[in-house]
Amino acid sequence: MRAVVPNALTATRIPIAAAAIVAAVDNQLVLAATLITVGGVSDGVDGWVARRLGVSSAFGALFDYFCDYLCFVVAPWILTRMLLSNEFSITREVLLALPLLTGAIRYATNGLTVSARGEEIGVLPGLGTVFFAFLSVAAVFLEGDRWLSGSSFAWTLTGLVVLFSLLMVAPIAYPKLTDIPGASPVVIVLLACMPFAGTRFLAAIMLAVGLLFAIAGPLLVRNQTHAWPARDRRSMPR
Repeated sequence: MRAVVPNALTATRIPIAAAAIVAAVDNQLVLAATLITVGGVSDGVDGWVARRLGVSSAFGALFDYFCDYLCFVVAPWILTRMLLSNEFSITREVLLALPLLTGAIRYATNGLTVSARGEEIGVLPGLGTVFFAFLSVAAVFLEGDRWLSGSSFAWTLTGLVVLFSLLMVAPIAYPKLTDIPGASPVVIVLLACMPFAGTRFLAAIMLAVGLLFAIAGPLLVRNQTHAWPARDRRSMPR
């Protein structure tokens, strides 16, 4: 029965993602961004709960990936599309579809690794999809379209989407937040606060740190041979 708790936390990202999609399509962009942020908090908690209860499993990790694809790829993609609904371009449409492909490839690859037999699983390359998810979230909370003109904002956001999408499947090792002492709980607390207090300030910090991590994160990986025990599979990068 203990395994039900972390899996239930993981499962919350399905209705959260669905509600975010409905909100985005209904042009309630702040609500959609808030729901995706809540999904990010859920993602940061479920693995910790699973490990504390001693019920981490390959099933939990795979289930986590399916839920994450909805919450951190599909919902943010639709939110991005709604942000740029007034700036139609066939070229941009093709580029904006990239995260749907690279996100699927990333989760399929990680799923195969999770399912592998053995005592340890090596470091998985690529940038987590959650970083892509928070591009559109930051754009909403910062009201990016007010800072840049329509075309400039559209192409800037599109360029960042393409960059983060390619990094999802790039053969580059990134550290886990759990490898950085104290980082994970701080990030979870800030995410939980961001939609409700100091929104613009926290969103600006999140965007700056996310961009910095995407660029400099690989430099923080000191040992490319580091491996995680199989029991910690759910905590692997998204």
